[in-house]
Amino acid sequence: MKIWLISLLILAQCQTDPDMIPEQHTIRAKAGEKFEIKLPGSIATGYSWTLVSPADSQYVHLESQVYEESDKKVDGKSGMDVFVFKALKQGKTTLDFVYRRPFDKQIPTDAKRENYTVRID
Repeated sequence: MKIWLISLLILAQCQTDPDMIPEQHTIRAKAGEKFEIKLPGSIATGYSWTLVSPADSQYVHLESQVYEESDKKVDGKSGMDVFVFKALKQGKTTLDFVYRRPFDKQIPTDAKRENYTVRID
């Protein structure tokens, strides 16, 4: 009984917060085509979505990045960070995003993350 209880406690401590696990997404595009990735956020909090590392310039090119505010008239309203990419050639690449304050030197370990696999035909 004690071993079972200790094992259960160890497993409970090892569980990862679901918000910290990157969400996995797949995008399909054709070479020469543009595609968008929209991530929900609130610029009023000081946080925004950023690419963890530059996009693989062999497969995709970041055309633009803008913040679109929600139409709702509320303080601290939410919106979307919109990334527009152009697919360059056939292949596969990964885009990793993190929701953080741009002035933080290091990415917090509990930062929200999103991962996209881009398959280009």
